[in-house]
Amino acid sequence: MKRIFIGSFVNIDKKIYLSLKKDFGGLIVGRWSPLENLHITFKFIGNIEEEKILKIRDCISPLLDKNIELSIRFKGLGVFPTLESPKILYIKVEDDDGVLKNINSFIENSLNEIGFKKEIKPFIPHITVNRIKETKLNQFIEKLKKYQNISFGAEKNINVDIIESLTLPTGAVYKKLDFGEIR
Repeated sequence: MKRIFIGSFVNIDKKIYLSLKKDFGGLIVGRWSPLENLHITFKFIGNIEEEKILKIRDCISPLLDKNIELSIRFKGLGVFPTLESPKILYIKVEDDDGVLKNINSFIENSLNEIGFKKEIKPFIPHITVNRIKETKLNQFIEKLKKYQNISFGAEKNINVDIIESLTLPTGAVYKKLDFGEIR
């Protein structure tokens, strides 16, 4: 069994990310995502047997191992599920051409054909930066407003990968799945 999701690693401005962590440090109790773990999730699969991973790979193979050209920007911050009860702090992803939504639709439709249920919630491309346990809510909301027009960078191309999530005492580590390890 492996815990997996389908996603794309992204690069954001390190200096701005460190500044973000510092600015929100006293306002959030939670776990910050390491810079090398930052990604966009297209579909979370969860724990799954290795033979099913091979079926997933075959199903979405037109997307894998390809450099997909696009134009996306990382700008501003948002929260899930609501501003009054934030559990996830994320960087917004602007995708004017809808390439990420098209990738997500392809994945959802392809996996639905082999028995995976489609997501009910609409796809909102984002980069999770903190899993919030508690906040100083009023100060947090004010700080959030100051970041609405802050740019964290952009990407001109991405790679879609099947990513394994390893849970370690120090936190989650994400790595591109090595199909040589699957039997």
